[in-house]
Amino acid sequence: MRRFFNRAFLACLLAALLAVPGWVALRSHRETSAYYENRTLAELPALTWESLWDGSFGTKLESWYSDHFPGRTTLLKADTKVQMDILKRPVVNEIVAAEDVLLPFAEYGEQAPEDYARQAADIGADLQKLDAHIRANGGSFHYVGFPEQRVYFGDQYPGYLNSHAAEFETADGAFAAALAERGVRFLDMGTVYDGLDHPAAYYSTVDHHYNYYGAYAAYRAILDTLAADGWDLPVLTEDDIDFVELPNPYIGSRSRKLYNLWPNDEKAVIGVQRDPVAFTRWDNGELSERPLFVVPTEEYLPTTYNLYMGGDFGETVLKTDRPDLPDVLIFGDSFTNALETLLYASFDETHILDLRHYTEKSLKDYITAYQPDLVLCIQNDTFYYTTTGNGAVWED
Repeated sequence: MRRFFNRAFLACLLAALLAVPGWVALRSHRETSAYYENRTLAELPALTWESLWDGSFGTKLESWYSDHFPGRTTLLKADTKVQMDILKRPVVNEIVAAEDVLLPFAEYGEQAPEDYARQAADIGADLQKLDAHIRANGGSFHYVGFPEQRVYFGDQYPGYLNSHAAEFETADGAFAAALAERGVRFLDMGTVYDGLDHPAAYYSTVDHHYNYYGAYAAYRAILDTLAADGWDLPVLTEDDIDFVELPNPYIGSRSRKLYNLWPNDEKAVIGVQRDPVAFTRWDNGELSERPLFVVPTEEYLPTTYNLYMGGDFGETVLKTDRPDLPDVLIFGDSFTNALETLLYASFDETHILDLRHYTEKSLKDYITAYQPDLVLCIQNDTFYYTTTGNGAVWED
């Protein structure tokens, strides 16, 4: 009799396990991503005897059910609103609503200055090797560093939270010193922006990137630096571009985490060339019709920083059919995207790599294969000490 009940219980359990996911799947409309969380939702796990026995099925099913529970986004949005507007919490969904900007919550622990010096020396050594390899292939290397939005607006952190301002200053200084000691050309855009009176209008209040005005100022600083080194390149001046504010709502990476509930009237800006430099584009090796700015078809539709170049790709190549101009290779994270819409106009061929996604060749091998005249690394300072992705600059 006990064996009969055990088998009956197991049968009922299996039926429930199979029925609940089916019911939830119908209610979830087969969504595969969480828009506001900017991540992929858990997939429904396959039921096998092995996964049932070792417990992995139950664990994965719990994650899947949590991701696909009917009304999940509505509940999370309501909870966020309660925390922001009723409970007045200083940190909601790891975001700090400062006076004028949204900033990420920073942990209180800090890394010792001597640790930054040691790490900077190691990374500087790799960049020195990369610089030598580029020179051996007939090119020139410049590292362009940017303050991330949390660093740029560090003075807006509430006094009761740690902005890590002193730590960022130490880390940035150690990095710049390490490159200088090894003869690697480094353009510190933080210093450039400070020389322009640190305009608040150069960075987004709701996203971790600069905005298009900040990108254009960086473009001019890069071209000025290259001109001082003897490069003769065409430059897109203010007379060549119309800065156009898009009417669409703008959702940044910070406001996204708050389900876009923070009051925000920021608009994205694009630069429309009056006499456009024509190009042919390839994305990940495939011919592409994607424009420089991917703008929503309707004004009521929201846009994000991904409007610049259509977001991140492992490899993008832009050819302008002007062989009298040099070729450039740009590598880095999403801070390159807005700059790409400007920089390509000053070169014949522009190759762009995001080493988080590009795996066909190492950076060293790519340089050997294409031998660009100029290599630009574009990074924000929160990634200076990262040794994976775009920080994996050298492989022996």
